Amino acid sequence: MDRLVPVLLLVLVFVLLLGLMVLGWRGRRRSQQHLPPPDSRDLAALGEQRAAGPFDAVYVDTVLAEQPLERIVAHGLGQRATASVEVGEQGTWHIRRQGLAPLTVPSSALAEITTSPGMAGKFVGGDGLLVLRWRLGDQLLDTGLRLARRADHDLLLSRKEHA
Repeated sequence: MDRLVPVLLLVLVFVLLLGLMVLGWRGRRRSQQHLPPPDSRDLAALGEQRAAGPFDAVYVDTVLAEQPLERIVAHGLGQRATASVEVGEQGTWHIRRQGLAPLTVPSSALAEITTSPGMAGKFVGGDGLLVLRWRLGDQLLDTGLRLARRADHDLLLSRKEHA
């Protein structure tokens, strides 16, 4: 009986913290609802032939540009997923995310292709993440991808000359 009260207090604190986390996530989603839904059409629907891919990857998440801990949760962009990446002949990137809507980054929205040691949800060090900097509506975003093979990472990074 002496241990029951402290255990119940710890459980209560834990449940309270989880509730606050859920409220914070919902508040962030509401504050980001001004963002338009991203395009989800595949390359063929856009009239583009595939130039590279598909490559196996992990879609890490999408964050505000140059703010690697400010995750975008609107439209499912903040959820990590196994992915397949394709690049079209005109520079459009199509990311099929397992269990989530696909994400298409048109070449016209793509600002930069670079690398990063990490962002919210994944830190790998060095230049382990491939980062697409792109514009969704009036917001500049960074989308992180962790490619399964280093050769694929290097090949897609070399596409920045075509961006």
